[in-house]
This record gives sequence, structure tokens and C-alpha cells, in this order.
Amino acid sequence: MSKLRFRRLEQHRTGGTSDRMELSVPMPKTPSGKIYNYSPNPEAAPRLFLIGNAPEVRSIAEARQHRIRRQPGPGETVCPYSGLIAPDEDFIHFDDVEAVKKQVMWAAREDVGDYLDNWARDFNRGQPKGGFVSVSMSVKRPHRARPFNIREDLLRDLECDVCQRAYGVYAIALFCPDCGAPNIALHFTREVHLVKEQIALADELEADSRRELAYRILGNAHEDVLTALETALKTVFRHLVREQLPDDAETLCSKKAIGNAFQNIDRGRGLFAKLGIDPFAGLVESDLGTLTLNIQKRHVIGHNLGCADERYFDLTQDEKPGETVTLIGDEIAQFAQICLNLIAALEDHLLVKGNLRRLLGTGI
Repeated sequence: MSKLRFRRLEQHRTGGTSDRMELSVPMPKTPSGKIYNYSPNPEAAPRLFLIGNAPEVRSIAEARQHRIRRQPGPGETVCPYSGLIAPDEDFIHFDDVEAVKKQVMWAAREDVGDYLDNWARDFNRGQPKGGFVSVSMSVKRPHRARPFNIREDLLRDLECDVCQRAYGVYAIALFCPDCGAPNIALHFTREVHLVKEQIALADELEADSRRELAYRILGNAHEDVLTALETALKTVFRHLVREQLPDDAETLCSKKAIGNAFQNIDRGRGLFAKLGIDPFAGLVESDLGTLTLNIQKRHVIGHNLGCADERYFDLTQDEKPGETVTLIGDEIAQFAQICLNLIAALEDHLLVKGNLRRLLGTGI
């Protein structure tokens, strides 16, 4: 009888001996080819994110080298939610560990089963024919299907605009998990694209004389802009507080302290002032006026079915109380662009000051 060989396991062998193999078993992948990662930072809720492929040949422009936290590639991973940098193995998802164990156990059992089948076959072939007593051997093997693991892509699917790494996160994150570059403006750019698609859809409905539905979609698009702005400001604020004012983080980052402050320019400024930052400083007066007007519109649309009230009229001198607030697609797109400009400027505060921890050259 030949020596037992683990032929299935040998396909994943990277070293060692035949009876003490070193294996490299691939992690389960999502339909788009991404692998689950789980941040070792317990404060980086929701912790789960996905990392996909990058071009075989890529480079980071010299002008963008100051944005990265590490040269992209294997070795380390960056938590997109908190910026923590740790060895790749620290980010392995616990479900994937179990999946690999099951895959190895299945392969080993099947290899042992094949060996026993061959042993029984060889034994039976060696038995004499036509004797008074016959002996045969059979192996009863339970059917075990190859382990099948389902991994799902997350809704927010991105490609880093600095290092071209594909990745997925829940709704919003701060950093690329490969190079560590701040990516929150990339997230907001996606929001702007979605808003423009809503505007285009509303235009089609308007042309089809479905005005009320068109208005409702424009209202949703308008509200989405402010919701995205509020979320981005809140996410950046909490991160910077934890980095710069860790002793005050529990108080300043609490739901009670923040509330809906980032739906109001003055209150948002007040919170960021604790960090010595004015996120609205880069806006010209006309853009700041447009932002103020649209924040007021959002409250009317979101809480009053689009009907102007006395407060809105007093602030804008526009529609009278009871009249429907006017929504124009181009103005919503302008509102979204102003918010994107604001977030792009704020993103610079996420850069590591004096970030010179990078390798020489730009080739990867």
C-alpha cells in the first residue's frame, strides 16, 4: 500500500515537509473578489470592511505622497474607520479563520477517505478467486460537501483615488485601508454623484408630467446632501477629538454633546472651535449664504412637507408661509458641490502632521 498523501492539502502547501506542511489557504471572497477584514480597534465601529484588488502596476504621484500613511502593499493594513495601522494578520476576520479551518478539515478527511478507499481496493484485488471462503473490505464514507462560504459585498464600494486600491465600507470611512490616505472627500463625491442621478430622474418625471413625484425625489436629494454633510462633519470631528483631546473624548463625542449640531453652521463651528478649526472658513460669502439657505430649506422639506413657515420666511424673505418651497435641480447640485468643497478642505486636517514615514521613490 502506498504512503498516505494529503493531495488536496498539498495544493495549498507553501513549505514544510509532507507530514508537517505549511499551508496557505485562500480566504473566502465576495462576488466582486474582496476579502473581509475586521479592525482590531474596538472603538472603530462597525469594524468590518472589505479589501479588493489593485492594479498590478501602480504608482503614487509625488504631489500626493504627503497624503499617505504607508506605502501600499502587503505587510500592514489601515483601519478605514479609525486610522489604526497594524499587521495584516491582526485584521483577519474571525469568520474567515473558522472557514479556513473547516476547509482544511474537509480536505484532510477527504484525503484520508481516498486513501482508505484505495487500501480497500488493493486488499480486494489481492484476495484469491473461487475459494470456499471469500473476504472483502469496504469503506463507508459519509458524504461531506465541500464547505461553502457566503461573503457579501458592502453597499459602499470605492477605489482609493491615491493608490487605486478597491475596498468596501459601511456608508462612510476616513482612510484608505491600503495606503492610509484620507478618503472622506471620495465618499462625499459618491454622494454628489448619487444626488445628481436623483436630479436627472426628477427631470425625467417632470417631463412626464409627474410633478409631485418629481418634487418628492428632489426633496429627498436635497435632504441627502445635508445628511451627508452632517455625517461627514460628525465623523471627522469625533476622530479628531479622539486623536487630539483623548481625555475629553467621552464627553465631547457623546450623543448629548453633538446632537444635531452639524445641521447648524454656528453650532457646528462652536464644536470644531474646540479643536482650533473652522470648517466653514474656506467658503466665500456667497457660498456660505447658499449653504445657510439650503440648511433652512432642508428643515422645511424634512419636517413640514415642503411648506414654508414663518421662521423660514423671516430668514429668507422667499416663499410666504404655507407656500411650497421651490426646489431646482441646478441649485441642489450647487449646494452639493459647496458641501463637497467644504469636506475636501476639512480632509486635510486628517493628514498626519509631518508625515515623512514613507519609502523612497513612488514606485509600488
